[in-house]
Parts: sequence; C-alpha cells; structure tokens
Amino acid sequence: MSDHLHSAQRSRALDQLSSARGVIAGAAIDHRDSLQAVLAKRGLELDHAGITRLKVRVASVLAPAATMVLLDAEYAAAQALAAGAVPGSTGVAVPLEGMGYGDVAKLDVTTFLEGWSPEKGRRLGASGAKLLLPYRVDVADQAERQERVVAEAVAGCRAAGLALILEPIVYKRENEERAGGDRFGELVVEGARRLATLEPDVLKLQYPGSAEARADVDDACGSLIPWVLLGGGADPAVLEGQIEDACRAGASGFIVGRTLFDAALVEDEAESERALHEQCRPLLERLAGIAERLAQPWRERLGALPTPGDGWYR
Repeated sequence: MSDHLHSAQRSRALDQLSSARGVIAGAAIDHRDSLQAVLAKRGLELDHAGITRLKVRVASVLAPAATMVLLDAEYAAAQALAAGAVPGSTGVAVPLEGMGYGDVAKLDVTTFLEGWSPEKGRRLGASGAKLLLPYRVDVADQAERQERVVAEAVAGCRAAGLALILEPIVYKRENEERAGGDRFGELVVEGARRLATLEPDVLKLQYPGSAEARADVDDACGSLIPWVLLGGGADPAVLEGQIEDACRAGASGFIVGRTLFDAALVEDEAESERALHEQCRPLLERLAGIAERLAQPWRERLGALPTPGDGWYR
C-alpha cells in the first residue's frame, strides 16, 4: 500500500468527481468507434463536426445532473468545456486509451491515445482519467501485458494529479456463447482482486450477477479502492435494478454510458434535444437518486485520512 491512497491529492480528485456525500453518478460520453457503429446502424451519417455537436448537446443536458462526465479528447472534451456545457460543480474525466469500445476480444494490449497524456488532461481541467482494459485473469500472458499498461497509467495519473478510473472488461473469447461463460462473475471478481493491488483510484466494473458475486467484488476491491458499476448497454429498467444491487453491496455509485443518451441518437437535432430533456436526463436523475440513497461513499470506505503534522510540507 502506497501513501498515495491516503493522500490529499487523491482525496481532492475523488471529491471533484463525486457528490458532497462522496457518491459517483457519472455520465460516460467518451464513446468513439462504438458510437459510430450505432449511428451507422441507424442510418445517421455524422462527420467529425456532427459527432462533436451531438456530444456537446448530450453533455450540456446530462452534465448538470451528474457528479462527473467522461469526455474524449478526439471529439468533445475541449469543445464541451469551451462551450460551457459542463458546470463547474461537475467533475471531468478523460479516457487515456487510443481505442474506443470496439471489439475488445481482438485487442492484444491496450495502447494510449497518441499525443495525449494525463498531464494534458489535467491542463484541460480534468480531475480524473479512465483506462479501458480488456482483461481476463484466465488469459495469463495478456493479463500480464495489461497490468504493465495499468502500472504506466497509474504512474502518469499520480504525476499529473488525476484520479485513475480503471475499467477492466471481461470479454467474450472464441467458442464462448457469452463473455466468460459460466465463469463470468468469478472472472469479474478475480480481475478486480488482482487489479486492486496496482492501486487505481477507482475500479469501474461490470455487473457480476449473483448476490454472492456482488459481495465478493466488494471484498476483492478491499478497503482502499472504491468501485462503481458500469452500464454495459443494459436496458434502463434492468440497469436501475443493477445499480441498486451494486450500491447495496458496497459500490460507491456508477458511471453509465449509452443507456443514458440512446434515445437522443436520432437524425433531427430538435427531436434529439427533446429526448435528452424528456427521457435521458430524468433517467440519469433516477439513477443518481438510487446511488445517493444506497451507495457507500468513497470516504466511508477508506476511513479517516491521517491528519498532517506540523511541518508536513518540509
């Protein structure tokens, strides 16, 4: 255990990403290739500028109801902040990986976005960074390579003063009907257990399934690494139940992506705006209400931070 886990730097960054109670209600708007794939399926042909407008529109409606938003450097982070779409009370985190949410099963090792860094994210005004990590403990050689990537991200984020949100994904392998098969929950738990030792600031995890698996996830993260639930494209009604289950099991909230703004992915911008206000934001507010009521605040998980003594700055 390093001193960083009890540092003022870390606690300040997590405070900026969470509510006053210490609960995270995050909106992930950092999708790239996966968003393009969805838009193409719906016959929406948006160029780079069109995707930026869409993301800024989504951020301007959802960010005020979130404790934090994830925004990517390629399309929306600087643009949304320049447009005033994210209020000062809402934290910002930026992805570090050079890929989006494509076919993670084909990824050998996560690479960082070329020309981007935690330091540049910090200068932009971010309080956190996110690293998407296709990861299975039963694929030993890839797991070791991915752990080296995590160590590099941890070091970079600490140097820049950002909280690292690590998002391991148990992916589907060849000949599996679903990711992880019958071992999915076990792989989520054991992945969290191994990655927690690398000391990310937050683990963003898939819904592990059973009540036993949820309790095991909480135990795997230990007393110093808070965890939040990711959305995974679940139906809104299903997602509400998953967030409630996860928060009761010890999660410190959620960071959800396309489920929040799927209704706004339509061609007409006025219709998209209506959907954001009438469907998307109310959904986020419901989810945030569940988390605020049930989630374990991250400070409660860690316990009291040490009080600096005289001359601490020397």
